[in-house]
Amino acid sequence: MKTWLNVLSLREQVYEYLRNEMITGGLTPGSTINLNQIAKQLGISKTPLRDALIHLEIEGFVTILPRRGVMVNALELSDVKDAYDSIGIIEAAIVQDCFDKIKPAHISRLERLNEQMRKDIQKDDFSKLFKTNLAFHDVVNSLSDNPLLEKFIFPIKHRLYDFQGQSYIPGWELRNCEEHDRFIGFLKEKNSLEAARLLKEVHWSYGVQKMYIKQFYAMSATGE
Repeated sequence: MKTWLNVLSLREQVYEYLRNEMITGGLTPGSTINLNQIAKQLGISKTPLRDALIHLEIEGFVTILPRRGVMVNALELSDVKDAYDSIGIIEAAIVQDCFDKIKPAHISRLERLNEQMRKDIQKDDFSKLFKTNLAFHDVVNSLSDNPLLEKFIFPIKHRLYDFQGQSYIPGWELRNCEEHDRFIGFLKEKNSLEAARLLKEVHWSYGVQKMYIKQFYAMSATGE
């Protein structure tokens, strides 16, 4: 039985389908994507499928191998470290550049989202927790006048979590909420330097978060 997609924004829908397959385990790291099989299953030509795969390659999810197919990229520990370093640098820069744009309404939203994260943890709802966490950071990130920054950060964060399914570490997530509380506190104190430092040197620091990162990704110390 074919799975039919709406012809509107077909490339985007194929992209979302492939991403969902990665999240749910239909496509696993190191596996090869069968273009003929997916095109037949979705009832589409290979053109929107190839377009979606090019998008995924740009974001680092897959590698297109000439005359050999498309491989789903595994996430190495070095990739995680690079991602954390990059996100920390960018988010810290956004906070400092946009600090004057942060209003009481933004801070209130941050508080509500952080409280929602704690509720998500209590309910063991990882998928909702991840979305809530993205929304928390997007409150400030969206204040940037540079749209490329958000487009750069968003796929990196998804790549960090997509292959992990519904697994998460409650203790780590609760500590993230505590770091969010400290971040909000610095915003209230109008201390942009400490708010940025917290993001770069603590919240998105591979060194600080390494113990939980290794546990989350089930990678050995030899991967450093």
